[in-house]
Amino acid sequence: MRFILIIVLFLSSFVTISQNSQLPSNPYQQEFAYAYAQYPDVPRGVLEAVAFTMTRFHHIENPAGSCTGLPKTYGVMGLTLDGKQFFNNNLLHVSQVSGISVQDILNDPQQNILAFAAAYHVHLTQLNPYPTQTENITHVLTQLSELPSNNLQLDFALNSHLYAVLSFLQSEEMQMAYNFPDHQLNLADVFDSQNLTVLQSRKVIINQSTITSENGTTYKKTPHNKSVDYPPALWDEADPSNFSSRGTATVSAVTIHDVEGSYAGCIGWFNNPAANVSAHYVLRSSDGQVTQMVLESLKAWHVGSENPYTIGLEHEGYSAQTGWYTPAMYQSSADLVRDITQSGYGIDPLRTAYFPWAHTTNYNTSSIPGSCVTIKGHQHYPNQTHTDPGPNWDWKYYDNLINNSTPVTTITSASGTITDNGGSAGNYTGQRELILIQPANASSIILNTVMFDMENTWDYLYIYDGATTNDPLIGYYTGSVIPASITSSGGSMLLEMRADCATDAQGFEFNFTSTVPDLIPPTTAISSSPSPFATTDFTSSFTDADNVGGSGVQHVFYNVSDYNTTEWRANDGNGFFNDDFDVAIHTDWIDSSGVWSITANQLHQSDENNWNTNLYAVLDQNNNNKFLYHFKAAISGSGTNKRAGFHYMCDDASQTNRGNSYFIWLRQDDGKLQFYKVVNNTFTLEKDVVHTFNAGQQYDYKIIYDKTTGTTDVYVDDTYIDSWTDASPYTSGNAISFRSGNCVYDVDELRVYKDRSSSALIKVGSASTNDIRYENNPSTSGMIRSLAIDSAHNISTIAVEMVDVDFTTTGVEKNAKPLVRVFPNPTQGILHVFFHQAESGQLIITDLIGQQVKVQRIQNQRQVEVDVTHLPSGIYLLNFGSEQVKIIKQ
Repeated sequence: MRFILIIVLFLSSFVTISQNSQLPSNPYQQEFAYAYAQYPDVPRGVLEAVAFTMTRFHHIENPAGSCTGLPKTYGVMGLTLDGKQFFNNNLLHVSQVSGISVQDILNDPQQNILAFAAAYHVHLTQLNPYPTQTENITHVLTQLSELPSNNLQLDFALNSHLYAVLSFLQSEEMQMAYNFPDHQLNLADVFDSQNLTVLQSRKVIINQSTITSENGTTYKKTPHNKSVDYPPALWDEADPSNFSSRGTATVSAVTIHDVEGSYAGCIGWFNNPAANVSAHYVLRSSDGQVTQMVLESLKAWHVGSENPYTIGLEHEGYSAQTGWYTPAMYQSSADLVRDITQSGYGIDPLRTAYFPWAHTTNYNTSSIPGSCVTIKGHQHYPNQTHTDPGPNWDWKYYDNLINNSTPVTTITSASGTITDNGGSAGNYTGQRELILIQPANASSIILNTVMFDMENTWDYLYIYDGATTNDPLIGYYTGSVIPASITSSGGSMLLEMRADCATDAQGFEFNFTSTVPDLIPPTTAISSSPSPFATTDFTSSFTDADNVGGSGVQHVFYNVSDYNTTEWRANDGNGFFNDDFDVAIHTDWIDSSGVWSITANQLHQSDENNWNTNLYAVLDQNNNNKFLYHFKAAISGSGTNKRAGFHYMCDDASQTNRGNSYFIWLRQDDGKLQFYKVVNNTFTLEKDVVHTFNAGQQYDYKIIYDKTTGTTDVYVDDTYIDSWTDASPYTSGNAISFRSGNCVYDVDELRVYKDRSSSALIKVGSASTNDIRYENNPSTSGMIRSLAIDSAHNISTIAVEMVDVDFTTTGVEKNAKPLVRVFPNPTQGILHVFFHQAESGQLIITDLIGQQVKVQRIQNQRQVEVDVTHLPSGIYLLNFGSEQVKIIKQ
């Protein structure tokens, strides 16, 4: 009773929070979105409803013990690992059904949410659909709940939980706050009017025999007789003429049958006095419901001469048909068998038939398996004519469910040697051993055979491509036959040694190695520019390198920009582009559609009614094989279909879809990143990638286009997202374009890079064809940027080299090149300080009255970053030795 009151008080808090509108934030929107994308048949909002009801969107990892002894719940979904033999261990159930390990569910919020979604999906697919969505949701959530419903009070507790979840889904306030649709649920579909009145009551009186509302309405439970031997089961005793006493025989085995008919039909037949047949338990296919019909202490009539010592389980379905043996029924059956093995009969769960030949082997024709196996099919007993459960019963899957607590030995070293538990010299012992090879950050594992010897036909080594027995099976091996080398597709490989109770053999020995992915970005550096000034063309050298053992440098790019005394630009005729959007929109841009302006030092498009805005500029993309388009952007607004993106390789950007081009489309509301190709001004969606974009959040975008392969790679915040390859790639383009649809679109710091070799000629001079077209006046007028990307999609930091330029002939004396240069100036936060040569000392920033506001020590450095984010806007002086530079903080 104590637990029940606590449960009800906890669940009732939903109404209080809802009424007070103190709604918690949901920090796992991206994880929920990913789960719905993986399992689209899970109704949107259901996951949030459960998470809200159980944890208020908190990922619970190490819950403090309750002073009441209430079982602990874990993760965002509030799953129970140890129900203290009272609550259902629904975390274990979710793990088994989803195939996601218990540890991942405990530790990782995304895996916790994803596992629950996967389990919901499995239960839903096995469900014979009810007439209404409300009933379907209720049925699945009941199967996934930790709450039992054995008596009136527990039934009320479970329905209180369901009422809280369904009320959340019904609430318009919750729908708006957590962005899910109205499913038009009707609580009257699942709760009769009397019980609904009690569930909706603000005051409920619970005692040992009744539950009533404040106005006296009584809560009632649909009566079900419960099993004595197995509490989760219903009880419907078979006709007494269909079973008898065991006499002096003791229980020592379990027999698995199929009904060759329906669940209800089987129950009805066992109640027929003329049937002369029965089984202890009958299980339903759709949800695994169990009905006990004969006490375990009595002899049911199900396996002929072997009746005296066996307990029989009949499973709904037909042995020759697929689709009857559902995950729900397997799980329910495994739970029942595990309970039988823990009931004092001495039945060892490890003596379950697991052999790869078990589903097609009949004892009467092969005399196997023998008495060493005690949990097996009707077909595996002597003196039988039946062959159930037949070829469609998955014995290894069933064995894994029954024996779900075998300890796992985990090996995390990158390489080494593994043996069975007998070591390299002795024979293995025991009937099951699990060894998980899981090196840190590994992308694959290679297992090389040194020695292999398992008792042929009876003992097996199963190897899984993953961390659990639910992962894909690479293969199973017996005797002395096994491949010389086995490779996993990921960073985990599980070995399961499975043996019967008889002969042991020498076992196995393997050497293993692993491949660790390259996570280290490459480096890039630029040679020093001419000193004291660049007066004519010069060659810049670039040094690009990946880490030792890395994936190797794949792309190298550079950008040359010049300062026109107002802003930094680049020569679009040479394949470069640069716009920091700090001043008025440059005349390079053509405003074709939309309301574009410069606001807060960003390009700003404000027309939310326009479904196809267009701001484009000329850019020659004809003379190089690769281009990198780099910009920052944020999407916001009040609409529900906000989207924006970027066109490149355009041949006529004045058209609605820019003639022939490509574009990357960012759908903020739909959570997608899309690749499009435009042919003759008609676009086609080429690839759809699930990706969450938060409204109003600025992201850094890098788009790489390679003409030679036709491949476009997209990075968001320097993380590789996906790529698409055009079999007929465009090789010429004369423009780029920003585009938005029904949103506010803010863009900043657009730069276009092109590919290079290890050196590049930097053209200097006032001619319009040069890279640097302006000389110092007095600020530095040239800048070179370099960037490298390796084959593992790691991106280097951007190297910068400032270039001082003087077009005057060398015979005319000029002032010396300044010792200290800064960029950008004005700045909003990070100031890049460049020296003519490596320097040591102190950089001191003062305000205009001489008060020091920042001091930074440098040691043998030619370039340094200074963070002035914390300084108020204004004018400051940067001092180094005798040099002084005025800086402006915006």
